[in-house]
Amino acid sequence: MTRHPDTFRTRPDGSIDTAYYMARGRVLRSEAAHAMVRPDPETPRPRRGFARLFGGAAV
Repeated sequence: MTRHPDTFRTRPDGSIDTAYYMARGRVLRSEAAHAMVRPDPETPRPRRGFARLFGGAAV
């Protein structure tokens, strides 16, 4: 669950700074995609793929 801040970043006219939050979202999505492609080696992960169905060797 994510925590929402008590206040939002706003522009001088008082509206929400959408450009800031869009850029922040891009960075977070990029980090998540990189983590899927190159996960941290110390983090245990469940075996995936066809081999696990038949007890194949872990890769």
